[in-house]
Amino acid sequence: MMKKLFALLLAAVMLLGAGATALAAEPEGAGYVISIANSSTTNSLTVDLLTWEGMKNGRLELTYPEELTLVSARSTLDAGAGITDLDASKPGTVHFAWAAYTAQKDGTPVLRLTFRGQHGKSYELTLTETETGKQAKFQLAFDFRFADVMDENAWYYDAVYAAWDAGLMNGVGRDYFAPNATLDRATLATVLYREAGEPAAKGTASFTDIAEGQWYTDAVNWAAEQGVVNGYPDGTFRPEAPITRQEMATMLYRYWKLQGGKYAPKADVLANYQDRGEVADWALEAMSWTVQSGIIVGMTPTTLNPAGSATRAQVALVLVNYLKMN
Repeated sequence: MMKKLFALLLAAVMLLGAGATALAAEPEGAGYVISIANSSTTNSLTVDLLTWEGMKNGRLELTYPEELTLVSARSTLDAGAGITDLDASKPGTVHFAWAAYTAQKDGTPVLRLTFRGQHGKSYELTLTETETGKQAKFQLAFDFRFADVMDENAWYYDAVYAAWDAGLMNGVGRDYFAPNATLDRATLATVLYREAGEPAAKGTASFTDIAEGQWYTDAVNWAAEQGVVNGYPDGTFRPEAPITRQEMATMLYRYWKLQGGKYAPKADVLANYQDRGEVADWALEAMSWTVQSGIIVGMTPTTLNPAGSATRAQVALVLVNYLKMN
């Protein structure tokens, strides 16, 4: 059994963007090494338990605040090598047994836990040796910021990180969100699919340009099946086409009605917008709903720009406004 499991202070490595910073002290004797890696494309932190010379066998318990979401827990080696009896079924607790496995080089990941938390918050996790009750604590700090979303005074700052926290929108590449880039039709379908809990589609959409196995295939099939999206007269969906502001409003409106929403229109809420006449007939009710509900605000006090492309920052703000409404 482990005699001096926590004589080794947890050596935590936090990877933020392209940099790495050592956070803990020199190891002494047997114990564990934990590394913490930030996934900047999603709002998650990955905790790896690593091999280390002198490790002994024993059972451990990892506890974490239940406001954290444990996305996944898995052994990274073959069955029986390193981690056994892994049980993460109870929120807030992960139980597992460590079987010393000397064939692996020091620093080999053997247990990988992925957590999702709230941007700007830090959470304390506790690793406990079941036999002796000895404990070691470490912090998960969700303090990553996108390199292009650093200005806290930017109108989209809070919305970007709120949409990221909710797991609705991811980054672009490793360190960027691209707030001013346009969002395509497939991505918005995927965002709504995630918000719905990623339900399985019963069939396959008949769009000629939606192939099996694409990252958006399940989302588009589900959205088409539920009436959230429509295609074009030529039978295409055009997944990579930039989504317009009125298409965004329409997809969100249809999704809201799918969730049981009922719209009671007031007087013409678009009357004060000079470009009201540019709103397509098929989008008029949806645009009215989003404006009346405060989900969409105009580009200016008198313009909506309904046929203009929606940026990623605009979509983030619309999604956050929608979540606040529900």
